[in-house]
Amino acid sequence: MQENNIFPFLWMRGESEEVIRTEMEKISESNIRAVCLEARPHPDFAGEGWWHDVDIVLDEAKKRGMKIWILDDAHFPTGQANGLLPEKYPERARRYLYTQFVETTGPLPSAQVDVELLTKKQFTWMDFGKPQVKPVLDEKRVFSVTAYRVIEGDVLSEEGTDLTGKVKDGILTWDVPEGTWRIFVNFMTTDFGARPEYINYIDEDSVRVLIESVYEAHYKHYKDEFGKTILGFFSDEPGFYNTDDLKMDDKIGEKMMPLPWCGELEKKMETVCGAGWKQKIPYLWYKDEGGKCAALRFHYMDCVSRLYEKNFSRQIGEWCRSHGVQYIGHVIEDNGQHTRLGCGTGHYFRAMAGQDMAGIDNIGNQIVPGNPDSTRHNPSGAGNPQFFHFGLAKLGASEAWIDPKKKGRLMCENFGAYGWGLGIKNMKWLVDYLVAQGVNRFVPHAFSMADYPDDDCPPHYYARGNNPQFPFFGELMKYTDRLCSIFSGGQNVPQAAVLYEAEGDWAGKAMRSYVPGRELQEHQIDYEILPADVFEDIEYYGTCVEDGNLVVNGRGMKVLIIPEMEYLSEKVFRFLSANPDLTTVFINSRPKAVIGAGEVREIELLERYPVIRLEELAGWLKQKGVSDVTLEKECRNLVSYHYKKEQDIYFFFNTSLSDEIRERITLPVAGTYGEYRALEDTWYEVPQNGNSFMLELKPYESLILVADPEHELRKKPGGDIVEETDISDGWELTLYETGKSGEGEKEELDRLIPVSEWHRDFSGVMEYRKQVSLKKENSRIILEPQYIYECMEVIVNGEKAGKKICPPYAADITDAVKDGENEIVIRVVNTLIRNVNTKPGIFGPERAVLEPSGMFGHILLIRKAGD
Repeated sequence: MQENNIFPFLWMRGESEEVIRTEMEKISESNIRAVCLEARPHPDFAGEGWWHDVDIVLDEAKKRGMKIWILDDAHFPTGQANGLLPEKYPERARRYLYTQFVETTGPLPSAQVDVELLTKKQFTWMDFGKPQVKPVLDEKRVFSVTAYRVIEGDVLSEEGTDLTGKVKDGILTWDVPEGTWRIFVNFMTTDFGARPEYINYIDEDSVRVLIESVYEAHYKHYKDEFGKTILGFFSDEPGFYNTDDLKMDDKIGEKMMPLPWCGELEKKMETVCGAGWKQKIPYLWYKDEGGKCAALRFHYMDCVSRLYEKNFSRQIGEWCRSHGVQYIGHVIEDNGQHTRLGCGTGHYFRAMAGQDMAGIDNIGNQIVPGNPDSTRHNPSGAGNPQFFHFGLAKLGASEAWIDPKKKGRLMCENFGAYGWGLGIKNMKWLVDYLVAQGVNRFVPHAFSMADYPDDDCPPHYYARGNNPQFPFFGELMKYTDRLCSIFSGGQNVPQAAVLYEAEGDWAGKAMRSYVPGRELQEHQIDYEILPADVFEDIEYYGTCVEDGNLVVNGRGMKVLIIPEMEYLSEKVFRFLSANPDLTTVFINSRPKAVIGAGEVREIELLERYPVIRLEELAGWLKQKGVSDVTLEKECRNLVSYHYKKEQDIYFFFNTSLSDEIRERITLPVAGTYGEYRALEDTWYEVPQNGNSFMLELKPYESLILVADPEHELRKKPGGDIVEETDISDGWELTLYETGKSGEGEKEELDRLIPVSEWHRDFSGVMEYRKQVSLKKENSRIILEPQYIYECMEVIVNGEKAGKKICPPYAADITDAVKDGENEIVIRVVNTLIRNVNTKPGIFGPERAVLEPSGMFGHILLIRKAGD
């Protein structure tokens, strides 16, 4: 059965039947065979209105041979359970662990503290004007009352004093010793934290509310379509949500926040930390002079992320598979939040454990073509560009590769909230960049059936018939599907492994895995990010060491790279101890201690492994033979991806928007190589000297080299330039503006300048027409415009001569040319941003640098000698 590699969001809003059927038709016209239904804007999710609209979508899907995925809640983030929890199951409400303190300086005999008061929220002047969130259920329980001496700032003494037994009738009475003391009341509560109406993601029964309200409701209506037309469900950005913002700084111990809690977690903490752990609860927020906080934080995060895995991700995944469908989606990975609390899930790989594909998302200018370094600024805070460029896709790809259940499948939600200025040109760049890192399923964001222009997270690809780039979007989807098909069903060929930083980040300071990841990517060394779990559950992951190489799920890696971190997971330490022949290297420094099964302990054993400075890592690895693609000189703009099916496949992409790549490369796999250009769907012969090739890639270009391909190979068009003719002047231009019908506006142009210079707000089709006298002779004729913004279709003598969705815009028009007069028509389309900014919605006009519109510069006809 052919996989559906592309399944865009279709926003369901309760539109008319005609609009729904038209949108499904247009999605099908875009060379897309599946959709993912998003209910966020719908007024009646899982109600009669919803079933009515889904019936229409199902009918159209079956007519067109399409498939359906369904987002699993009324709106994102997944977890609101369509409002069922407060209505039916308030006893399954969210619980939190929290502490509050009062501070005093002793000596002070018979001091008293109202313990009950310290389990309640305090209203302050900062709360004026803010809505007061009420809990679904009023419940609290004091775990302990403890006092710690304050050493300096917020650093506590290594040992505390347990005062729990001194509490009577809610009042603590204590003779405070000399010094400054904090008296902590440590308690479970339902009245702190965010989103009280949401499920508790770590509680099995609470998660069942989501399954009942959404999954079982859909099964009741569409049982016969499960596993047929309906492929499965999509969770969108579930997480702990113990905080109510997206600041991406919710690291345990660095923010005063309520912590996720449930009865099962209480039992687990007592098992791993001992019965006295409740007296140490303040260490979850405050450091102590002896460093005991590191162990407690590690164990808390280990337990809470395991419960998220078991009770949320795996429970839903098992339900789906038992009902014949799949479970997919993504969490919030941004800025390293994937190892943290708040909107994070504590551990990316555990959060994905129940899903049938790995998942990530790239929205809102997170990956910016050609720009991996400038900070991303958006309403939720500053974004780390290096994480998005060098960490995001590799995180997802690694989960897709190491988990046997994923079968190498990585889904990426893409393009959403970039704004109306994101056009097909940069969409193609994003597709290439993500595929080169392992993505092979895409959820384009989005098809919206709202009236144009819809302010909600544009761009929208059809936009109720207003998007002039819609025909070119179909070309992009064909291209994307070809790439996804090629890079599915086989295996990646990684050279190195980078240890996932979760445990190190929980316990102390840790270098993020994308930091060495950038060095590896920019030196064409492919790698996987490995969680410490692969060194514990070795049977499931197939983890072993063979001939000094680390093998995980059938992928062999020549070296384990451990980023700089204060604490190393016990799981990794034990594996290294048992496999001394595994090549291992530490970046910048070795960990100072092991953390895991017991307390923190020293690790002299690791002295046998080298420490390499980050900037020297790539050179050191290549000296050790840890490389796959060899270049004569450094080229940081080149991304390479080695994939293996029956043949070895190499994907190369030029990430630069300005510099051409012309480098000699050598590949380790012998064979006769063919070159596949996926945009043209054409195979070419490749000049090669042994395994050495001259790689030539202009900006935006990518290509695929395949060893011993089973395709007929054409000779690549070449030939010396015989003649260049400048046809830049004397064009007739007709403007067909978005939203206007009838004949276009014609203008005679003495010279070409950007249309935007005299029609600033124009979005639509710019049709350039010119008569040119030509002789075919024994030659090839190439049309080469200098500037196109941003998609182009060429028509010669009424015959279509090619579409171009990105640079380079050269088009071979030889087959359409005749001797004598030839009519050349060049249809150029821009994005909708200029038109949309004349009719701003609730957010106002988009604040962006606007690209020019149309065709300008030198327009050349290049005659090349025939082959």
